[in-house]
Amino acid sequence: MTVKHCQTTQVKDGCFTANQILINYKQYIQMKISVGDKVRFLNEVGGGVVSRTEGDKMIYVLDEDGFEVPALRTEVVIVGKKATVDTPANQTSQVEPDGYEFEESPEEGEPKLMLACTRDESLTGNIRLYLVNDSNFFVFYTIGRYNNAKISNAYHGVVEPNTKIALDNMAIHYVDGVEYECQLMLFRKSKEYTPYKPLVKKIKLSGSKLLKDNSYVSNDYMDDKALLVYLVKDTFEKKLEELSAKDIKNVVAQKEQKPKGKKAVRRNDKEILEVDLHIHELLDDTRGMSNKEMLEYQLTKFHEIMKENKNQANRKIVFIHGKGNGILKSEIIKNLKKNYTWHSYQDASFEQYGFGATMVTI
Repeated sequence: MTVKHCQTTQVKDGCFTANQILINYKQYIQMKISVGDKVRFLNEVGGGVVSRTEGDKMIYVLDEDGFEVPALRTEVVIVGKKATVDTPANQTSQVEPDGYEFEESPEEGEPKLMLACTRDESLTGNIRLYLVNDSNFFVFYTIGRYNNAKISNAYHGVVEPNTKIALDNMAIHYVDGVEYECQLMLFRKSKEYTPYKPLVKKIKLSGSKLLKDNSYVSNDYMDDKALLVYLVKDTFEKKLEELSAKDIKNVVAQKEQKPKGKKAVRRNDKEILEVDLHIHELLDDTRGMSNKEMLEYQLTKFHEIMKENKNQANRKIVFIHGKGNGILKSEIIKNLKKNYTWHSYQDASFEQYGFGATMVTI
């Protein structure tokens, strides 16, 4: 930024007073807003933490209620700078020291590349995105974001062998369902190598998956748990994938075999019929069954018992469904209200069943 020297006290022919230069400089610095900065709105009450930036004018602020609010850079003021922020690889270039030269491994090995997503603990709705190069190859990469059959280039550069680089820090909903195209070209600088054709890989990140804690696992590349998306797999990963595919086929085969059912567990007193609807009491083997299928099986048993006793006036039936997450109980109540309106029902004895049973009177 070049400043023209001027001794005048007014703006004239592009000259500014020292005070005006200082004000302009402060405004310039203020505009350098980064992800993680704490800001306050100028024209309205409130503020928050910058979750992402878009171009030179627009930023997005995550407020205390978890909502992401768009704002112009000129409409906010920084009230706190983040101490350390991972800088996207496409925004700055690292200056290498004089004489720096990467020493390539004599071994070629197999290429393995992946994208890694970690949760940003300081911004609950954000992820940090990394490119991991677990190979002895240099990789030229471009990663573009699809928009109406067109691609806008998001990240590009060269990543050195056995290196990971930070690409971005962004809100999860910003990447939810968006398709990216990754173009990769592998090469070695000073060693002979087996040539690979340029690789193209399309990926799509799911917001719901990125929000689940169990999607992130411990790994050899990141200090934090991460969700790994493979762009290039080595032989081991390919075999692991094939093994997983075989396991899936076995599960499907088991699923096609009709599960052998038990009779509903009952205690048939003179006044009370007790029916245990816990799935392990109804089926010997539930492997290959989804939660939805198990719930449907439990409800089928419920309807069978209701049908068998429809003519037993004043008969009391206690359905033991357990406390759990309340889904089975909720479905039973829903069916009683819709299909068995002429019967009464209530929570069964708390002393005997706690919150885990419903008693129906025929």
